Amino acid sequence: MSRFRTRRVLALSVLILFLALATPGCTTSQSTKVYVITVEDTIGAGTADYVVSAIDRASNENAWLLIKLDTPGGLLSATKRIVNRMLEEDHGIVVWVTPQGSWAFSAGTYILLASTHAVMDEGTSIGAAQPRPKDEKTTLAMAEWIKQIASVRGRSASVAERFVTQNLTLGPENALAENVIDQVSSSLDNILSSLGIIHPEIIELEMSWAQRFLQVLSNPDVVMLLFLFGFFGVLAEITTPGIGIPGILGAICLILSFWGLGLLSLDYAGLALLGIGLLMLAYEILTPGFGIFGGGGIVALVLGLLMVGKEPWIQVVGNVILGLLLGLTVFLTFVLVQARRALQKRPTVGREELIGQFAVAVSDLRPRGLVKLKGELWSAETKTKKPIRKGEDVVVIDVRGNTLVVRRRKKIV
Repeated sequence: MSRFRTRRVLALSVLILFLALATPGCTTSQSTKVYVITVEDTIGAGTADYVVSAIDRASNENAWLLIKLDTPGGLLSATKRIVNRMLEEDHGIVVWVTPQGSWAFSAGTYILLASTHAVMDEGTSIGAAQPRPKDEKTTLAMAEWIKQIASVRGRSASVAERFVTQNLTLGPENALAENVIDQVSSSLDNILSSLGIIHPEIIELEMSWAQRFLQVLSNPDVVMLLFLFGFFGVLAEITTPGIGIPGILGAICLILSFWGLGLLSLDYAGLALLGIGLLMLAYEILTPGFGIFGGGGIVALVLGLLMVGKEPWIQVVGNVILGLLLGLTVFLTFVLVQARRALQKRPTVGREELIGQFAVAVSDLRPRGLVKLKGELWSAETKTKKPIRKGEDVVVIDVRGNTLVVRRRKKIV
């Protein structure tokens, strides 16, 4: 009987120990992952890419995301992309207007209201979301949008509307009293503890160098300059013969400005730049000049590679595509260098022997191109106003370095 009682006590002890280890209070508390990003200055397309990618990462890992916000506003297209992505999440997105003296005006107010937990630091301000220039139709549309955002998050829609219609601004205490934010705090630990996050694993997500570069390109001031440069570059190219620096730079600047303005998504802008880059490199190889097309093509390819692969529809095979494009870029660059070296070889015959020789244009001369002389390809140029077409017979009238100066061969009737 004593042995039975001993076994029962032992079994009961093991059961109690098991239950004690299984209870949360007696186990080592697991840390909660919290990603932290900082959004400063103007909201642009680069900012939107940075914020959306951070939300996606936090959502996929079932982690929290805390956005430190300090902005005077920004582009509507970028703001809409950020807000729409934030509203897809039911919890886990904290927006904190900080440090002291910061503000979240215009676009920043929309982002703050779209968070699941809105916090303001001491001495910060929000509001002033009236469209500029003031337009009744636009104001009404923006007021309705901000009301809907506030309603979804359970915040005061009437006060949110006044941010747009009356350009209302609020400090932290008034914003809390008006049910616009959820908390006033100057401490990250205080914010996390109020959310029940006791053992946070805080991970700072910095902008990559590519995102920083895209952020500069998407700055509204830079976007306007790119649009002007692009417009006048293309205009200069249209009004002057040939294809040169103005057209190349103009096309690249216009694509970048369309992306910054939100007219082109990141994937389409990247693919357009990749296409232009490949065409420029191919043209440079076929029609050697001063390296304008080769240089412009490489710039366009690099910019395209920075942009492509950022959107969900291409993300699945992004690594494969980037690898192929990078390999193709290296290959084309190698071919370009080898082709130019071959064309820059010194002539094996004397200058006097070449003058008067007949050749055939293998590309259009506008005014530069390629001609075939004695079975060899030569870089050539013409001084005639009318371009020499591919296939026309020409005669060499001068030699300048490695370039033949030719004119159209007169036909004998």
